[in-house]
Amino acid sequence: MSAAAGPPPIVERSRVSVVPAPGRTKLVTVPVDGGPVPMGMHGPVAEHYQVPMDQIEPHATTLDYVVGAATGCLTGTFGGMLGALGQSTADGALVAEGEGEIVNDGGVLRIARITVRYRLRLSPGVDETKVRRAHDRHTQRCPVARSLAGGIPIETHLDLQEPTD
Repeated sequence: MSAAAGPPPIVERSRVSVVPAPGRTKLVTVPVDGGPVPMGMHGPVAEHYQVPMDQIEPHATTLDYVVGAATGCLTGTFGGMLGALGQSTADGALVAEGEGEIVNDGGVLRIARITVRYRLRLSPGVDETKVRRAHDRHTQRCPVARSLAGGIPIETHLDLQEPTD
């Protein structure tokens, strides 16, 4: 961004509401889908915060949702690029699994890295080189990955499988 151009224009303001609920749960309402979506803690996160599991109802953590948002957005971005190449993503042709490494950083849990692994069954006649090029470039086109850039390293891996007839 050049100094003369100024900041990018605001396209939308994402507004959410959060209401604390019993058992260290937060009820989060997001645009369009409504909600509320429960966010809380489970397993090692509850242990870290010294919250006995018998005192809470386990829910995905806010960190889980960040990993899920990154994995979902990256998969959607990659899938869109694949579609432009004529590569199908339907019927299990594209499967993604995301993993967030949660670390204890001075008493605060944070995401240290997100890794997304894709398994893609090539469609007949699709150029493998173009698919690999799309994979190499998709993180720069993903809104969530771009938003997290500089704060959370994101890496992706692609396992290509031959087409089945």
